[in-house]
Amino acid sequence: MFKYQVLLLLVMLAAGSSVNPQTTATLNDLSWLSGCWQGRQGTAVIEEIWTKPGGKSMIGLGRTVKDDRTVSFEFMQFREENGTLLFLPQPQGGPQVRFPLKESTPARLTFENLTHDFPQRVTYERKNNLLLASIEGSEKGKFSRHEFQMKKVPCN
Repeated sequence: MFKYQVLLLLVMLAAGSSVNPQTTATLNDLSWLSGCWQGRQGTAVIEEIWTKPGGKSMIGLGRTVKDDRTVSFEFMQFREENGTLLFLPQPQGGPQVRFPLKESTPARLTFENLTHDFPQRVTYERKNNLLLASIEGSEKGKFSRHEFQMKKVPCN
């Protein structure tokens, strides 16, 4: 009997120390993202710039530069709409895609749109002083995941 009580106590402690994901968040939960971020993938430099929350939105711009040439860019927005937090990217300046919030913790927000071609999930995570952004989903019939690690840099 004693070992079952100890086991139950350990399970309860573990459950109490974990952060349960929520399905709601506000722009204030993303205020840490404001500013300039930069990372590398091979020889490519990846940058994201985010405004502070205001007017129920945060506006972002991302670009990837390789061999002194912009190889991709994206206009982005986080928006509070009807009580929901949305991620609204526009890759290459194209049409806006809607990714409603799927779940959040104080350090991680995941947005999901299962009807989109690729990606179906976008995650922004704060890990110490790093930003881990990832995209994932089905790509050409296979699961694919891409992660981008960036650190905060001065905005010039």
